[in-house]
Amino acid sequence: MIRACAGKIGVAMRIGIIVKPKHENALPALKELVSFLKSEKVDFRVDPSSAELLGAKVPVAERATLPKKSDLIIVLGGDGTLLAAARHIPPRKIPILGINLGRVGFLTEIPANEMVPALKLFLAGKASIQERMMLEASVFRKGKRLAKYRCLNDAVITKGALARIVPMKVATNSGLVADVFADGLILSTPTGSTAYNLAAGGPIVMPGLNALIMTPLCPQTLSLRPTVLPAEETVEITIVGNPEEVFLTSDGQMGSPLMPMDKVVVRRSSDSISLVMNPRMDYFSLLRDKLGWAGG
Repeated sequence: MIRACAGKIGVAMRIGIIVKPKHENALPALKELVSFLKSEKVDFRVDPSSAELLGAKVPVAERATLPKKSDLIIVLGGDGTLLAAARHIPPRKIPILGINLGRVGFLTEIPANEMVPALKLFLAGKASIQERMMLEASVFRKGKRLAKYRCLNDAVITKGALARIVPMKVATNSGLVADVFADGLILSTPTGSTAYNLAAGGPIVMPGLNALIMTPLCPQTLSLRPTVLPAEETVEITIVGNPEEVFLTSDGQMGSPLMPMDKVVVRRSSDSISLVMNPRMDYFSLLRDKLGWAGG
């Protein structure tokens, strides 16, 4: 779902800033952003690493508390920086404006040289915001939940570097899918369809859709192909046999080791994330730009 924002220039607007501090372009972009916000008298706060990078006295808030003190979060970095920031957003409906300082950025889709014009549109209430579904991935052992993760991109079950194939029983609330013998399994949102899912041969699904993408990693049964499920489906994966070094990871950043007979339950989260869209590009323009498709 795409909607217009309701921002406006003035002291009522509060902006939180998160930066990937070690990126070579981080400091120039951060200085430009802070200078613009000061010139417009917009209230802002930065995370501690951003304040350290600036080397100046500015209002600071920890990443975990920044959403509570902001009406917009601006992320300067790459998709990994935005994914890390997104963990702290729910349940607050705070939009994220992603500024790409890196290479391929499907989430941080606004180039650094277009940062100020995009922000002006948001502050004037003219930017478009798209809501993105998230996943909830839970680990159960002997009926007890050990961990729960929110995922904007994906939940991935995978083997360690030296481990053998992972045997899994995969079922949904519609019934048994299959006994799967593979290097792993990706459960992806449409937002994450252009991440690990795409590299593993999964389909690209437009991010405004509500769907769950299930992509096996190098399955023994070659006819076992990526499958797109309704967002309402719940997927339950049971680790069977006695595999070694099996892990669940959330957005490639957090996770848990898995043991035989552990169950991983993946369903649509009740939370979602709102992203400020690039005003110059539609989704296929983004794909052409990031994936090198022909057209112009």
